Amino acid sequence: MPPRAVTAEMPEANYLIGHPDGKYYRLLMRCFYERSLSHITYVRTDDLVAFVQQYLPYDDATCRQHLDQMEKWGLVTLIPEQSKPANLMELRQKPRVYQASRIALRLEALRAELEQEEGAASLDPAALDLLVQRVRELADFIEQDGLHRDGAAPEAHRLWAGVYESFGAFSRRIREYLEDLPRHRPREVLDYEAFRAYRDLLIPYLQDYARRLFDRREQLRMRIRVLARSKELLATTAAVVEAQQVRADGSRPDFDRQKERFLREIDALIGYFGDQGDVDVLLERAQAWVSEITRHARRLSEQHLGGSVREQTLLDLARRFSECTSLEQAESLAQVVFAATLPLHWRGEAPPPADKDPWEAEPVTVPLYAVRRGQRPRQQPEATADRTSEALQKMLSAKAERDRAAQELAELFGDESELDLGDLTVREPRQRQLLLRLLYKALSQQGPVGVGYRNWSVTAEVKADAPLGRLSAADGTATLPHVILRLHKGGPR
Repeated sequence: MPPRAVTAEMPEANYLIGHPDGKYYRLLMRCFYERSLSHITYVRTDDLVAFVQQYLPYDDATCRQHLDQMEKWGLVTLIPEQSKPANLMELRQKPRVYQASRIALRLEALRAELEQEEGAASLDPAALDLLVQRVRELADFIEQDGLHRDGAAPEAHRLWAGVYESFGAFSRRIREYLEDLPRHRPREVLDYEAFRAYRDLLIPYLQDYARRLFDRREQLRMRIRVLARSKELLATTAAVVEAQQVRADGSRPDFDRQKERFLREIDALIGYFGDQGDVDVLLERAQAWVSEITRHARRLSEQHLGGSVREQTLLDLARRFSECTSLEQAESLAQVVFAATLPLHWRGEAPPPADKDPWEAEPVTVPLYAVRRGQRPRQQPEATADRTSEALQKMLSAKAERDRAAQELAELFGDESELDLGDLTVREPRQRQLLLRLLYKALSQQGPVGVGYRNWSVTAEVKADAPLGRLSAADGTATLPHVILRLHKGGPR
């Protein structure tokens, strides 16, 4: 039988490429394929109908139509009836027997193999460890002058064959994993829960393998330098052994071609783990993939958190509406909610009212004004700043502390608001420290200095040729000239 041309049509594959009834044709072919695994070559129509009915609604008439079409495509062949029917009705009702073609069974076998390989690919750290071990064995063999010993050529060929086989398995695993990586990403990339599970599974796996690969890369680079120095001798030795094996099979060996092939294999291994090689590209891609997944998970987390806050706000509004006891309360609440002026005590930014229900308390209205570029927005006098109850208590405590300090300072200066530091006795050391600090500030600024309360200020006056005096406190005495400190209350700031 003449071979089919490469560009010839393949009607046997029509059921695989978007036919409207493709799902039925696939089930029928899967039935033929499974029967062929049990060495059942001929399949009856009732067996086919029973197999398809396990997955989809099906009947005999539809099965006959599909089998007729498959027969036209060349997928199946109708086997002639062996027994003679008694009448036309028996001929119509009798199950037919079909046999699938060899090409159709082969196509279905390839589909079954692909389905079995649909699982997630893995990087297989064991393949990396095996490659490191075999490269180390070959490098040790070369460093021990194994390539120059008599009778050691088969051993060198065996070691290099093991290295290249491990290298091929290692690189194939990486290529399959990189091709398979995007396929197992969640179908809906905005699904927060699914993408978080994907991130928690993938990132530790990639990071652990990247650390392992980084360590093994340095080990391999040291060993591969030995192979690079002796690659000509290694390729020649392996080619000699290969030529001897080919000659033993009765064929003519091509030594130069074999040597070029071994040199290409050695250069491929050296280039893969060299500087700026494929292994560095792999590490960069793994790092970029981890960064991309982390950034997307962070964005999803922020969106999820924002959605949770909005959901909680809506639930809170629904609860407040459900607690309304009358239509008037609901109408008042609706006016507040849909006017977007929520009371501050609802948001926790002001203390709740004590004399009325929270929903009846009037919200603090902050009117909005159009602001030109370069101007600052102005608030009306009746608008109050948003403060929490804790901030309000802190402000009140700070005000009370300032009032207390001002009262103490006023008592220290007395009714005349004047003190002579050269002849003064105070009760506490901190009062002496306060007076000295005010003195130094007044002398350095050569004018009035503030005391931290309203617009009070202190000035210092040093008399000419003033004798030395004493400023005494409970813990000691300071020697100072007769400096006059005056306390000024009120007046312009």
